[in-house]
Amino acid sequence: MNLVLIGRIFSLLACILMVIIGYLKHKKTILWAQNLQFILFSISYACLGGIAAVVGNMVSLLRNLICLKCNLTLPLQIFFIGFQGVFTFITTQNRWIDWLPFVAATCITLSLSSKKDIIIKLGCIGSILCFGTYDFFLQNWIVFGFDCFSLVTSLIGVYRITFDKKEAEETF
Repeated sequence: MNLVLIGRIFSLLACILMVIIGYLKHKKTILWAQNLQFILFSISYACLGGIAAVVGNMVSLLRNLICLKCNLTLPLQIFFIGFQGVFTFITTQNRWIDWLPFVAATCITLSLSSKKDIIIKLGCIGSILCFGTYDFFLQNWIVFGFDCFSLVTSLIGVYRITFDKKEAEETF
């Protein structure tokens, strides 16, 4: 089997999970699901030559694991954003497209310090838009299609969070 086919298989698995994540509403559930997604996408992008995405996913995996154990404080946020920025600079060709995974991870990193699920979900949407653009330029069409589906399910997730909040307020 060639690497492109292996990359596409892992992309498909990660994409299915990515769309499911769009429906999730709670921080811990989103983080655990994202961890598996980061691993699957890292394998995929490594096979397809998307080194910037591999770097971004591995740093994001580490960030999520720490975030699951303790709060993501401002110094930790600065560390992860800075670390990923330096690592992206060192390991890529530094084209604008190479920085999209960095921007995607930054969106989520900044949102993770919030206790509000809606803020975290909006950070995820920012990340999806960055990776959608990245996949489009890599001509990773299957993943790009799932990026679009994931955007839709994430918008549904925002609606569900907002609706559940309004429903809870009406109950009291």
